[in-house]
Amino acid sequence: MKQTAVKYGIIAGTASALYLFLFHQIGAAFVLNPFVVFGQILISLLAAVLAVRAIREANAGKIERKEALKYAFAVFALSQFLFWVFIYLMFNFIDPSIVEIQRKMMVDAGIKVEGQDLHMTLAMVFRRWAFMLIPSFLLSLMVASFMKK
Repeated sequence: MKQTAVKYGIIAGTASALYLFLFHQIGAAFVLNPFVVFGQILISLLAAVLAVRAIREANAGKIERKEALKYAFAVFALSQFLFWVFIYLMFNFIDPSIVEIQRKMMVDAGIKVEGQDLHMTLAMVFRRWAFMLIPSFLLSLMVASFMKK
């Protein structure tokens, strides 16, 4: 059962990275678009639903909410982790010019960026991943509530 959650988490994380890379190829500024990040969350949500459904089917069509929550959250946590690792790689190695695009967008929006380091660090990636675990848990709880039987 745990392998199912890991499998779907890896699939969702990889799909999210490819999704982001596709938008990067269209235009680097799309990487910073909140709607693109929201789309990535939908990929994780779909993977969580599919993982819980597969586990439920393997258990003769029954799954408790607590068990469904555990597997759905595992999918979200792993997929989000892989996504944020890809963000780190993108900002630091694939296309470091994204930092300057972000700086320009912030200045255009009237946000002071003087003296701010906008480079993506491992600590920043970890904090953002940890922050994303909150909505991931809530979405996992919704999946578990809908998928329980």
